[in-house]
Amino acid sequence: MLRSKSFLAYGLITGASFLLLLSGWSMGFSGSRQYLNLSDVSIATVTTGEFSQKVTGYGVLQSKDQRLLTATSMGIVDEIRLRPGAEVASDSVILTIKNPELEVALQQSMTNLNSAKTELRKLQFEQRREQLSQESQLSKLMSESEMAQLLVEAQESLSETGVVSGIEVKKTRLQAKHLERQLLLEQERLEQLTEVHKEQVQIKEEEIEQALKAWLSAKQQLEQMVVRAGIDGILQRLPVNLGQSVAIGDELALVGSKDGLIAEIKVPQLQANLVRIGSTAEIDTRHGLVDGQVVRIDPVVENGAVKVDIQLPEQLSDAIRPMQTVDAIIFGQNRSNISSVQKPLGVSKDMSLDVFKLIANNTAQRIKVQFGQVSNNNIEVISGLRAGEKIIVSSPDIDADVEIVKLVN
Repeated sequence: MLRSKSFLAYGLITGASFLLLLSGWSMGFSGSRQYLNLSDVSIATVTTGEFSQKVTGYGVLQSKDQRLLTATSMGIVDEIRLRPGAEVASDSVILTIKNPELEVALQQSMTNLNSAKTELRKLQFEQRREQLSQESQLSKLMSESEMAQLLVEAQESLSETGVVSGIEVKKTRLQAKHLERQLLLEQERLEQLTEVHKEQVQIKEEEIEQALKAWLSAKQQLEQMVVRAGIDGILQRLPVNLGQSVAIGDELALVGSKDGLIAEIKVPQLQANLVRIGSTAEIDTRHGLVDGQVVRIDPVVENGAVKVDIQLPEQLSDAIRPMQTVDAIIFGQNRSNISSVQKPLGVSKDMSLDVFKLIANNTAQRIKVQFGQVSNNNIEVISGLRAGEKIIVSSPDIDADVEIVKLVN
């Protein structure tokens, strides 16, 4: 008796399981039909009107004017006064670098400059003494020459009376000519000495100029160890730490202007062709929406994206700062009287694909639709659908041989 009751219970369970299995099968598939719960599908309606090709992207705000500060000499970071995010003026000190060798080089260059100036003064003193000696010699010869000429004139008048012989006159005349020639030579020597002195002074002045340049260069190098912002703006990056050794050319800081921001936006490679120079854009800065205009499109594709630069207005809220993350919508060409629908899963631009169009009584039928351009989350309908018709845009997997989908509650 117990065994027959157990057998009856087992039969009832088996029968119930079979009925549930049959019911589930009939709800899922029935020939070329498939049954889906209405709550598991998304439905969209085809509309006709303005079709704005929108491209969405994300990125960061960058300063239009930036200044990269690099190390001009080797040294050790001795002091850090400002940190990233600080507002700076052009003369704001960001950090200082210490290098004792530069201090020694500055002192040595100053010593060399002072020595060159001293040598010039010494040279000018010696030249003045030589010139005075030469001028004195010239003056003495000039006097002797004039006296000799007077003596010649006097002897010539006396020789007519016989007081002085003709030989004496000739002798005096010869001495006068000799003194005259010697005077001319001494005058030429004074002129040559003046030219030599000028050349010597010029050489010394060139040495002073070189020493001055060396001193100015050493002074500038030492001054550059005090790193200043250079422009008004915000300190955006500071990749060094206190006590760190830096080499020539190492990055010390990045400063960007606060005004004149550019949004560097990454857009999908497949949608980059919709973006044009001059296209308008809308930037979500997290502190409000800001209009912008595309000013540059990077020709290089990187990690499946293209970088687009969007110029923002000059006057912005104080809450909007460089290095903020932002989202952007870039508006492409607008066209009128275009049929479009929410983009079904798996559809991309210029694709022909089967979709399920709703007909009567929660029934959807497989049809082929030709799609066109993509605009944000919408896609253009080229053929296969009319305005007002509805399609399934997302659902659980539908078998490839299913032609009809029934939607049930």
